[in-house]
Amino acid sequence: MEADKQETVETGEVVVRARGLSKVYHLYKKPLHRLLDLVLPGSQRHQEFWALRDVELELGGQTTIGIIGENGAGKSTLLKLLSGITYPTTGTVEVKGRVTSLIELGAGFHPEFTGRENIGLACSILGIDEKESREREGSIVEFSELGPFIDRPVKTYSSGMHVRLGFSVATCVEPDVLLIDEALSVGDEYFRGKCMNRLNDFREAGGTVVFVSHDMGAVKTLCQHVIYLDSGRIVKQGAPEKVADEYLRRAQARGKESIAQAEQASAAYPRWGSGEILVEKVELVGDEGHPTVVFQTGESFTARMLWKARADVAQPVFGLGLYRADGTYINGSNHLWQDEPVKIENVRAGEEGVVEMALGPLPLLPGRYYVTVFLYDHSKPSPTPVDHREHALSFQVMDSSHHQHGILHLPSRWSVHRNGGGAP
Repeated sequence: MEADKQETVETGEVVVRARGLSKVYHLYKKPLHRLLDLVLPGSQRHQEFWALRDVELELGGQTTIGIIGENGAGKSTLLKLLSGITYPTTGTVEVKGRVTSLIELGAGFHPEFTGRENIGLACSILGIDEKESREREGSIVEFSELGPFIDRPVKTYSSGMHVRLGFSVATCVEPDVLLIDEALSVGDEYFRGKCMNRLNDFREAGGTVVFVSHDMGAVKTLCQHVIYLDSGRIVKQGAPEKVADEYLRRAQARGKESIAQAEQASAAYPRWGSGEILVEKVELVGDEGHPTVVFQTGESFTARMLWKARADVAQPVFGLGLYRADGTYINGSNHLWQDEPVKIENVRAGEEGVVEMALGPLPLLPGRYYVTVFLYDHSKPSPTPVDHREHALSFQVMDSSHHQHGILHLPSRWSVHRNGGGAP
């Protein structure tokens, strides 16, 4: 697909302009090769990796721009070029006004200094004099809500505390352009909400936010313009919904490939049990009736467990656990925990079979998930594991409608009643 290179955010004057922006990194197999390239030039001992190629941008003020793309697409490199942390290999970049960034946790903070001392250090780096720095200190400390930790060394801070301090400094010094790279994903839910409100206020006051995230919900909520990077190039930019659709289309195709690769390492996950029955294969089936590992929210979802008995089992019970990729337990069920229980009794050695669990419309929202298989013998006083397979199969969920955020799609009805006093 050809990139929408010339599209410009219409709000306000142009504050960020890039022309032919490219960045190459030299990759060495050994540190010694880097030294040899310096002292004995002429023989290339490195490989070139183009993190960005021919990026063209014109971004206006008073807006929030989202940058999306897979890992390694060049998003962080673009932010580093815009912030001046690194310089382009070719092309030019212009950013008007004061720029602050929150790109890497703890970047710019001295670990031995307290939070309060680091506020002064950060302000001085941004060109703010000591008097103004002291005037801003109170609002920075108040927004961060670090309490007594503000006077403790930053090396004792958790990642969430780093975000609190970094975001507070970055926004309270009144920049013209604010660059954020995934840092907010580390903070707690309350502080993320507080940051989102601050970003909206900052934009409405005339600022420009460039926001890198894999959280499509946050991107669509915050941004008026989205740039999609793939392999260092802009493949699409424009309205959030339009760009998100293209991202999801490509991600779905890549999802099948990446999950297939991940499953090659599935043997690394724990598996235990007495082994009288083995679940030899786990499949997930969607609307088309064929095994798949990529689903749409609302699509039919069936988990299929193909098993074979190696010895007699009096009462085997098959169960399935659904987990988000970070380990959050979403749901667990089996064929006995039903209004009308399905019983399996007296399985004999040599028997084979299939157990299926059908969910109907899949209620999960976009993200990576996995299933764990539980097979226990319930004929004994305490159910004993026969074949328990952690992380038996991974799958990905996409959502082209983008109607809700979170983990689950919950059907809902909304109504609005207005009784007088409204606008004519």
